[in-house]
Amino acid sequence: MKCLVLAGGRGDRLWPLSRKNYPKQFISIQKDHSIFQETIARNIPFCDEFIIVTNKEYQFIVENQMKAFQGITYRLVLEEVGRKTTAAIVLSCLQFPFSELMFVVASDHLIDGPTYKDDVTKAAELAKEGWLITFGMDIRKPETRFGYIRCQGEDVVSFIEKPDAQTAASYFQAGDYLINSGMFLFRVGTLIQEIRKFYPWLYNSCEAAFYMRKVKGRHTFYPAGVLEGIQAVPIEKSVFEKTGKGKVIHSSFQWQDIGSLEDLSLTGIQRDESNQIVYESRNTTVLNQSARQIVVANNLEDITIINTEDAVYVGRTGESEKLKDIMRENPEEQHYFDQGRVIYKPWGTYELLNVNPMYVVRKVVVTEGKTIYAHQHAHRTEHWILVCGRARIILEGVEGEYGANDSIEVPRNTTHQISNIGNEPLVFMEISTGTMVEERDLISIRSRDLTEAELGYQTEPFVRLLPAFKDYLWGGTRLRDIYGKKCDYEIIAESWELSAHKEGQSIVASGRHKGLLFSEYLDRIGKEGWGWKCQPLERFPLLVKLIDARENLSVQVHPDDAYALEKENEYGKNEMWYILQCEPDSCIYCGFRRDVTREEVEQAVRDDTILSLLNRVPIRQGEAFFIPAGTVHAIGRGSLICEIQQSSNCTYRLYDYKRKDKYGNYRELHLDKALAVMDYNRYEVQRFDSETIETPAYVCHILSRCKYFECISCRLHGTYQLEGDGNSFYSVLCVQGEASLRCGEGGNGAELAMKAGDSVFIPAGERKFLLEGDGELIITHI
Repeated sequence: MKCLVLAGGRGDRLWPLSRKNYPKQFISIQKDHSIFQETIARNIPFCDEFIIVTNKEYQFIVENQMKAFQGITYRLVLEEVGRKTTAAIVLSCLQFPFSELMFVVASDHLIDGPTYKDDVTKAAELAKEGWLITFGMDIRKPETRFGYIRCQGEDVVSFIEKPDAQTAASYFQAGDYLINSGMFLFRVGTLIQEIRKFYPWLYNSCEAAFYMRKVKGRHTFYPAGVLEGIQAVPIEKSVFEKTGKGKVIHSSFQWQDIGSLEDLSLTGIQRDESNQIVYESRNTTVLNQSARQIVVANNLEDITIINTEDAVYVGRTGESEKLKDIMRENPEEQHYFDQGRVIYKPWGTYELLNVNPMYVVRKVVVTEGKTIYAHQHAHRTEHWILVCGRARIILEGVEGEYGANDSIEVPRNTTHQISNIGNEPLVFMEISTGTMVEERDLISIRSRDLTEAELGYQTEPFVRLLPAFKDYLWGGTRLRDIYGKKCDYEIIAESWELSAHKEGQSIVASGRHKGLLFSEYLDRIGKEGWGWKCQPLERFPLLVKLIDARENLSVQVHPDDAYALEKENEYGKNEMWYILQCEPDSCIYCGFRRDVTREEVEQAVRDDTILSLLNRVPIRQGEAFFIPAGTVHAIGRGSLICEIQQSSNCTYRLYDYKRKDKYGNYRELHLDKALAVMDYNRYEVQRFDSETIETPAYVCHILSRCKYFECISCRLHGTYQLEGDGNSFYSVLCVQGEASLRCGEGGNGAELAMKAGDSVFIPAGERKFLLEGDGELIITHI
């Protein structure tokens, strides 16, 4: 199950704790962590990945706070402008198969109580049955800032927008209403189907925006120009007010929405009271976040006092809603409302300790492996004193390493760059003096991103990968039954074992990068880890998958590189199929039996006779087939296949047997594009015959060799030595039995046990590896 965390709220309701650049969900009001971090921690037991939707300007805050969680996989969906919850939810869901369970939560709720886990578990079971689940809370008093759910038992009768005071009071008395908590749980396909039914134009605009998204690593970015075409509608209005598939869990855990300063007194927050005194005061809340000041409240009643390092709020309890008016009517003080003293950057944070027109004192924290890239200052001089950590500093091209208690002078107009090359945060004090000490005095110098290898970190000899799963309607259950794949989809059609493709990324499952999406891991280690053959390529070139074809796949064709790059901004797709298992009558369809014309193919598609034009090839376990781009093909039912291919998801369906999915939808066909790229000539099925190398310890033979990849099958009965070099990485996939992978020279004796279904990535490098065991391995390199 995935957890979708809505974290895009602004920062004016809890001022001065929150600011425009540091909204309420990220502030530390719960001991030493934020409400956002508590939301993540609370849902780790239920969810294997987090999708965090937030405004682009909060990207670095999220990344900084997610460092508290080791080995957690998460993605960021970054919006330049907010379009309410329907857009946020649909755009996030479109990344995943329809079978995926999605748990939608807000990042500004405080939740406690042992029944939370029971309610989430019950909701997940109902969602698997095709219901859309919401969580309803008891009404403690009439509220006008929440929506309401009218229900009969578990059945949702209606959703109601935020009512007026009189209506809220009637709901409080009625007994069949609950407060809408804003949490939802459903299968992706169920939600998408209901959106299509009730708001088709809204779904279409979301789908169009999704295809225009910009993806890099774990980040998916939606510019304002893409989002502005989407109607801003809450998910309650677009789906839950209309659907007949709504169910409500009447929840009894403690739930509190933090929407105002007054809510802080209701949360049971454990806070440090050592620097505050509340004397003979009634109904008075004091929250002091300044360690250098004491707050004394004497003989007050119904007062809220919030003190921070740079601002103080004093107001009558219950009146904090007027903060918006105060901000609007005092624009000259806007910088206090917008910005706090801690600023988040791609490389870490800095805190303003002392600000003066002629000097600024900052505490700078640089995250491990990060760099403040080369820049100059025209109007100020900087003096750095390193507090802890190890730094690589470049001043005017001269490089040096520094540690705690070292000091560095950076004159004006001096190009400088600083990197954290240690295994802990790098902390230094920065004193800036001059005629312009603001951040705007910064001249960036063109420089490229540094990899971990360039910063002196040793690349791990190998990492285990976890796959991305696909639930195409023709799939079966053998990937779970045979290989033990952990996936709660009813059917698993494909597992993408090694993939950096945005449509389904593998996840690093071992080592210090555990939890990273594979593409981000590749960025961290740099193209040196891909091998010199791959360094000219814009994207990682290989995708390795397992396919379980319980039924026939569609008749399809893939374009070559030239067509795909021009039309789809994708690589083309040449692929190799290795038959792992098959039924006695299993087959593949590959290329035309004779020369045909475009008109013949179009007519055969209309007549449902396209298979009669194709080569039907019976298959046996252990056979391999190379399928060049442009070749019409289909995998027949009953086969279990390992597919090695270019890293592309560019598939044009020609024919799909007029099948519908479980929601009654036909799958999209791409007839015009398929006809444009296919080879109409008679096709001779390609089998790769190569010399077999046989020893008492192993039997190896080449399955495929082309300009895109070379792939071998290695059947182990002992030990096989794999020679690493700088030419290419290696993919190792265990498809039968067991083996151990051990790194010798330069790998500090690292060892990894593998069983059938396990996938390992070995970065390029001068190392020797030993594979030992009794099983079969598919080894691929460029």
